Amino acid sequence: MARRDPNTLDFTQRPLCLAADLRFWPVKERGELVYRIEIPSLHRFFRVGYQEYVLMSLLDGKTTIPQACGLAAAKLGVGAPSSAEATTIAKWLITQGLAHFASDSCPDRRRDHTLGSSASSWKWLERFNPFWIKIPLPHFHTRMRIAIHGLRPLFGTPATMLGLILLLVAAGLLTSHWSEFTASSAALFLPGNWFGMVVAWLILKVIHELAHATVCERMGGEMTEAGVVFLLGAPLAYVDVSSCWRMSSRGSRIAVSAAGMYVELLVAAIAVVIWTQSDSPAIRFLMYQVFVTAGVSTLLFNANILMRFDGYFIFADLIDVPNLSGESNASLRGLLRRIVTGHRVSDRSLAGWRYYVVLLYGVLAMLWRMVVCISLVIAASAMFAGAGVVLAVIGIAFWLAGPTRMLVAAVRSRAEHGWLPSLRPIVVSVAMIVAAAWSVFFFPVPTSIRVPAVVAYLPETTLRSRVDGFVAKIHVAHGDTVNAGDPLLEIENFELVHELENLELKRQQIESRLRGATESHDSSLQQVLREDLTAVTRQIQPLRERVGSLSVVASRSGQVIAPSLANQLGEYIHEGDTLLVVAFPRDKELVAVIEQENVEQARAWLHHEVRFGSDGFATHTGRLQRIEPRASDQLPAISLAVSEGGTLAVRSVGDAESPDSLRLLQPVFRGRIAMSPAAADALPVGMRISTSLGYQTQPLAARWIRSVRKLWYASR
Repeated sequence: MARRDPNTLDFTQRPLCLAADLRFWPVKERGELVYRIEIPSLHRFFRVGYQEYVLMSLLDGKTTIPQACGLAAAKLGVGAPSSAEATTIAKWLITQGLAHFASDSCPDRRRDHTLGSSASSWKWLERFNPFWIKIPLPHFHTRMRIAIHGLRPLFGTPATMLGLILLLVAAGLLTSHWSEFTASSAALFLPGNWFGMVVAWLILKVIHELAHATVCERMGGEMTEAGVVFLLGAPLAYVDVSSCWRMSSRGSRIAVSAAGMYVELLVAAIAVVIWTQSDSPAIRFLMYQVFVTAGVSTLLFNANILMRFDGYFIFADLIDVPNLSGESNASLRGLLRRIVTGHRVSDRSLAGWRYYVVLLYGVLAMLWRMVVCISLVIAASAMFAGAGVVLAVIGIAFWLAGPTRMLVAAVRSRAEHGWLPSLRPIVVSVAMIVAAAWSVFFFPVPTSIRVPAVVAYLPETTLRSRVDGFVAKIHVAHGDTVNAGDPLLEIENFELVHELENLELKRQQIESRLRGATESHDSSLQQVLREDLTAVTRQIQPLRERVGSLSVVASRSGQVIAPSLANQLGEYIHEGDTLLVVAFPRDKELVAVIEQENVEQARAWLHHEVRFGSDGFATHTGRLQRIEPRASDQLPAISLAVSEGGTLAVRSVGDAESPDSLRLLQPVFRGRIAMSPAAADALPVGMRISTSLGYQTQPLAARWIRSVRKLWYASR
C-alpha cells in the first residue's frame, strides 16, 4: 500500500484508519494549540494544527474522508478543513505512514515506507553523496550510556554556575592577553601543526555529542542512535536526540542544543587559563591549539544558524518556529513561484515579522549552502586530483538533482493547462539561472589588490661578502658613522692568498724564461711562453680582486647597521652572505610581494603613486618604481612568513638555521616602492605593511577557486 501513488487512490468510499503506534501530545506554539505526532519505532516527529488533529481523530477505520469533513464541520464550524484540504491531508497521512485504509495492513515500520516513491528514492540515493556519508553504528548508543552517566553531574546547577564563572574568567584573561594571542595564531597554519589540531578536534566532537545526549536524558528524552558522519572523508561523531521534541518547554530544547557548545567552551576556557599561567612553550602551544579547536571552531561552525547544527536549533526555538528549515524553504519556494509563475501564494503558515525573518533566513541559508557546496567541490578537486574531479561531478549531480526534479515537475504541472502558461516559468527560470551563472563566473567585481610588503633598506646599502673566509678583524661597531672607503672588517682566506702567490711566482718564472728565449732568438719558444704568460695574467687579475675583497671597505657614507656584528668575529662566511648595512635612516624602500595572477594589473601602476600602511600607523603614499621581471620563491623578509606572524605560506629547505632556509610555496614577483622621507622616518625596517596596487576585476568564481586551492596548498 505504501508504494502506491496517493494521487491515484480513492478517498471518497474507503475509510481511513490512523496507525496504531502513533503518539500524540498537545503543545502551545506562538499562542496557538498544535499537536505533535511521533512514530516511536522510526523516531520521526510531525506537527499538525488543531483543525488537522480534529480531522485525524475522526479517522477510526469506519469513517471516510467526506464523512470526517462533515463531523469536523459540526465541531469546528467555519474553521473546519474543506473537502479538498481534507483530501490533501489524507494523502499526506498515507505518504508519511501515519494512516492506512481500513482494508489494508498497518505500514511496515521495519524500513522507511516512503522509499517506494520517486521523491524518497532521491533521499535514499543521497545517502551515497561522497561529501556527506552518514553511517549509524548499531547498539553503539547503548555503550555510550556509561560515559553519559559520568557527565551528568557536569550539568547540575552548581556545576553549571561554576562553569559560567570559569567562562567569564577565561574571557577576561583572553582580553588582557589579546595581542599575545593574535601573535601566536600564525604558527597554527604551519603544516606540521595540523595533525595535533585534527586529533584534538575529533576527541572534542565526541565529547560534544556526549554532552547533547547527557542533557537530553536529564530533560526526559533519550538518545536513539549514534554513529559517524564522513564530511569529505573527515570522520565526525553524531547522536540522534530528536526525542527532545517530546519536551513542551522551549528552554529544555535550547539546553539540549546548547550542551555541546557549552562543554567545548568549558574546555576552551580551561585551555585559556593554563595557556596564560604556564611557562612551558610546549604546553602553551598545546593549550593554544585546544582553545582554537574547542572555542573558535565551535563558534564558527556549531553556532552558525545557517547550518543545521546547534545554532540552528537554538535560533528556531528562540523565534518559535520549530521546522525552521522547512518553513524557510517553503517561504523561499513561494517567493520563487511568484516570480516564476506570477501567482501569489496566499496560504502562508507564518504571519507578521516571523514570515519576513524566516524568508530572509531562507535566502541566506541558500546562499550559504551554495558557498559550502562549491567550496567542497573545489577542495575535492584540489585534494584528490583526478579522483577529486569525479567526486566533484558526483556531488554536483546530487545537489542539482532535487532542484532540477522540482523544476521539471512544476513545468509539467503548468503544461497540463497548455504550453502557453508554461512558457513564463521556462523563460524566467532559464533567465534567472543564466543571470546567476553570469554574475558568479563572468561578472567583473572591482576590488582593491592588497599585497603584503615589508620595509627594507635600499639594495645598494647592503654589503655582501665577495669571498669565502673567516672574519679576522672588525674595525667598526653597530651605529658607527663611516665615509666611503673607510675600512670595516678583515676576512682571512689563506688558500686564496697562497693561490695568488703561486700564480705570481709562476708569472715571474715565465717572464724569466721569456727573457732567456728572447736572448737566444728562439722564436717558437717565445711564442709559447707569451701565450702562457697571457693565460696566467688572466687568472691573476680576478684573483687579485678577490684577495683585495678580503679587506671590506665602505662603498658609501652612512651609519653601520649590524646589531650582531661583534658576534661574527671568527665565524666562517660564504661568498654572497650579508655582512652589514651602511645606510642613513631614510635609505629605505618598500618591497611588495605580488602574486602571479595580480602582476599584470600591478604593472599598470608602474611609476604611479600607491598607498600603504599598517595598523596603528598613518597611511602613506609612495611610487612603484619597478617590478622585477622574474618570479622567485625566495622570501623577501623573514617577517612575512606565516610562522613569524606574516601572511605568506612557506616551506623549509636546507639548514633550518640559515636565513634562506624558508621558501615560498609559489613563486612571486617583487615590486620596489620608493618611500617618501616622512614614511621612511615613521616606518622601521622589517615592518610588515599592507599595500594597495590598483584593482582586480576577476569574477567571484575565479577568486573563490583561487582562495580554496591556496588554502589547501598551504595546509600541505
